[in-house]
Amino acid sequence: MNDLNTPVSRLLRLARRARERWKEKALERQQRLRSAQVRIRDLERSRAYWKDRALSAEGRSPADGASGEDTDEDADGESPAARMPRRIANHRYTLEAMQTSMALYLHIGLGCRGVGQVLRLFSQSVPLGVPAATTVLNWCCRLGLGVLKRPPPRRDDWIFVLDHTVALGALKCLVVLGIPAARLAETGYSPCHGDMTVLAVEVMVNSNGVRVAAVLEQVSARTGPPVQIVADHGSDLRKGIALYREQAPDCVETYDISHAVATQLKAHWGDHAPWQAFLQQASSALSRCQQTDVAFLLPPCQRTK
Repeated sequence: MNDLNTPVSRLLRLARRARERWKEKALERQQRLRSAQVRIRDLERSRAYWKDRALSAEGRSPADGASGEDTDEDADGESPAARMPRRIANHRYTLEAMQTSMALYLHIGLGCRGVGQVLRLFSQSVPLGVPAATTVLNWCCRLGLGVLKRPPPRRDDWIFVLDHTVALGALKCLVVLGIPAARLAETGYSPCHGDMTVLAVEVMVNSNGVRVAAVLEQVSARTGPPVQIVADHGSDLRKGIALYREQAPDCVETYDISHAVATQLKAHWGDHAPWQAFLQQASSALSRCQQTDVAFLLPPCQRTK
């Protein structure tokens, strides 16, 4: 009798609340079920992996656990456990997939999408999976962050190389590279990128001498004081290095040779009429021959900065 006297609006409200409570419980149960399934899958893989490791350590292959035969190595002399892809907790792809993807991106020069296409091409013979382009980029960013946060060795012969990236938008990036003087001699005073160590990356809106000096102090506190600082003659870098050298007078400031030569050439040829005429002709030839059969003869593009 009471149900017949209850307003319809209240009945609908009660039904809606009951439906929402039921939906929340169903979603919670689905999440718990999914979490349990993932945990069971990881435990099964971990159990199989460690079982193979244990059998391999005992001098038997995983197949010997059931057959009892003494064939712990294949024709290549490598046990199956050693070739088993190594799983990482909370990751979908194996360690081999990550290493291969980052090697293709960092050392071969493929783009993030190109890495996926190469792995898809060889997926039949090398079943590593095909990670998405954003996944490869995230792996490389995490690797770079790990390398950047890794404490560098303290030495008394560090050489710092400072420079700003070309500003894009409102932000500038100050990069501090380092190389020991002993390593510089080993490379024949012609180091490559692999010989350098990234010591600091500072993103800033406005760069001035005080901020540059603060970055140098932070880096030297982790690595030891440098014996030499190489940089161009940007006003903020010069001021920052001068402020830092007040506390470390033994540090030598060196003008970057490429910028020094470019500045001298610009000063020497800036008012030279034949040189200016040559630059104008080169620019004109660039626009006229760009989409022609003689495009391979185009002059190199001039840097505006």
